[in-house]
Amino acid sequence: MAEREQEETIHQIPGKSGFADVFKAYLPLWPFVLGLAFARSGLIVASYGSYTQTDEGVFTDGGMLIALAFLGISWIISAVRKTKCSRKQVGALMAASTALEAATLVGLTAMEVLGIQHDGIKLALCAGCTLFGSLALYYWLRRARGSTTTITAVYVFAALFLSEIIIYICALLPHAIAYTVGALFVVAQYPCIVASRNRSKLLLAPPDTKAHDYFGFAKSLVSNKQFLAVTGIGIGLLSIVIGLLRGYPDGAPIAFSTATRVAYMLLTMALSAAIIVFAVKGKGQVMTVGIWIIMQTLACLALVAYAAFPESLDIGAVFTTTLNAMMVGFTWYAVVAFMSYGWRDPYYYAIACWLVWLGSRAVARIVLLEIYPLSANDMLVGTLMGVLVVISVQSVFVQFIYIAKRENEDEHEKITSRQSALVKIMGLDSNESLSGMRQATMQHNAEEMGRQFLLSEREIEVLSLYALGFTQKRVADELYISQGTAHAHIKRIYAKTGLHSRQEILDYMKQYTS
Repeated sequence: MAEREQEETIHQIPGKSGFADVFKAYLPLWPFVLGLAFARSGLIVASYGSYTQTDEGVFTDGGMLIALAFLGISWIISAVRKTKCSRKQVGALMAASTALEAATLVGLTAMEVLGIQHDGIKLALCAGCTLFGSLALYYWLRRARGSTTTITAVYVFAALFLSEIIIYICALLPHAIAYTVGALFVVAQYPCIVASRNRSKLLLAPPDTKAHDYFGFAKSLVSNKQFLAVTGIGIGLLSIVIGLLRGYPDGAPIAFSTATRVAYMLLTMALSAAIIVFAVKGKGQVMTVGIWIIMQTLACLALVAYAAFPESLDIGAVFTTTLNAMMVGFTWYAVVAFMSYGWRDPYYYAIACWLVWLGSRAVARIVLLEIYPLSANDMLVGTLMGVLVVISVQSVFVQFIYIAKRENEDEHEKITSRQSALVKIMGLDSNESLSGMRQATMQHNAEEMGRQFLLSEREIEVLSLYALGFTQKRVADELYISQGTAHAHIKRIYAKTGLHSRQEILDYMKQYTS
């Protein structure tokens, strides 16, 4: 029986559209938003104690380092072999990751019910939940590759917004019940996966990407590489600050009161909503300079609050934990940008961002635990954090200005040479550049033909991939449709255009599209 494909397109929303129009336009994102939110919720409930305090200490950062060790090994293997996962492998990995993430939560529930107090077992379960939860997050971020700036921002920050509600509910429950609820939400990813397969990919939207944004292909490929490289460096530096702030001043977790826990949730949700509104209104700078200003401000507010209220560190922890949440959303966004722009397998970029972001944060926290007893100087720790905030964010701003001022090709070549090692490590070398430019050009040509021959949005998407040389099976895999559906689209494209082969399509593009 032929598979019926549900065509759904997310349209760009004019700035004056009402809330109802915006909500309706982005409603097709719901399986993706829920799936990403559920994956994060289970991880936070298990390894972060539902944010009843800034984290769970060694069970958070220690578990993270264990998980990153396994991810790092797989990243090295992927880098050396340049492997790429097939659609079948991705699906199998997601199914297993979801089941195992839920299993770790069930294990934590059993420990609570049976009264087992064993730090080694709990650490292993937290590390397992972190590992499998991360793999589940990668799946949902992978599904967004090739999307536009606006849709990706809406996607990740809507998921962050929703997950905060779920996590807060779990924070009100006894540990055993919270773990059980977390496991149920993790399992709820399965219907989200099924629902998402019956919907168009997130990239089915009018292009809204600006030239100087993480998703841009216009003007200069070197600029795009620079944006991504600077982003990776900035995330690593600011993550060190977050690691220190979460354990101010001696590395121990900071417990929230009822009021400050609510304040953290509301502040995170408010900032997430604001970012979504700015993105929908076409304020693309919110995801470049704007997000760094938000995070820098939160870091500064945390330091001021820690100094002003030394007896109530949970006040400063409100800003610290909100900063950490903003970094979560921004790193998700950056992961999608790397996946969309790089030529390596999407998991390569997801793991790399995890290593830089969470690795830097966890190491900073462990170092603070070790060195604080040597000096026990709160003023020194606060000053060090302030210096790191300035270095981390201002270095990003300086690089943004530097990139914007570059005008001649000679300077581009110098920068390309200087950045070659970093660019290759990031998978943004010449293979990626040529691939990205060719893909962007073919997408443009397909859109031109779509306007000329009145092709549907889906037919344009199929045409761009087919013209790239993809087989019908690979087109189907990329678009999450059946091979029969892909074949039917190609037949309709031939019928509408009057062309009869892939070569005729390429010849037509060369002659009649710019």
